[in-house]
Amino acid sequence: MKKISLIIALAVSVSAFHCQSGEKVGADEGRTILEGSWVLTNNCVKDPSSNVSAWLIISNNRDIKSCYKKTSSVVKGQITGSEGNYNINWQVGPASTAQYPVGGPLNLFGMTTAGVTVCYTRTKTLPAFCK
Repeated sequence: MKKISLIIALAVSVSAFHCQSGEKVGADEGRTILEGSWVLTNNCVKDPSSNVSAWLIISNNRDIKSCYKKTSSVVKGQITGSEGNYNINWQVGPASTAQYPVGGPLNLFGMTTAGVTVCYTRTKTLPAFCK
């Protein structure tokens, strides 16, 4: 009888722990995760194929690094804003605004700087100078 009671108590404990951790996962799933590596696309809607001339690296949903192939340059900045609409303050150059997601089901990261909008898609490959 003691073994059955112990097994039932253990099963209830595991079940309760699973439900609690499930709530945390559910809360995180609703949050936009910008973190990761992004590569420039040819177009924000019609042609989502990559244009390997510029990349973004976003970490902590706050720090951003922009890399340009032509000059092998890297510019850092900070992202602020609310879910879906962001402001980017670059250490060098004009500020940008950004939206995520754009491009319908493509889930692109759209960024506008000095009136020019470009889009980025997620990638796993980055040039060495950008890492």
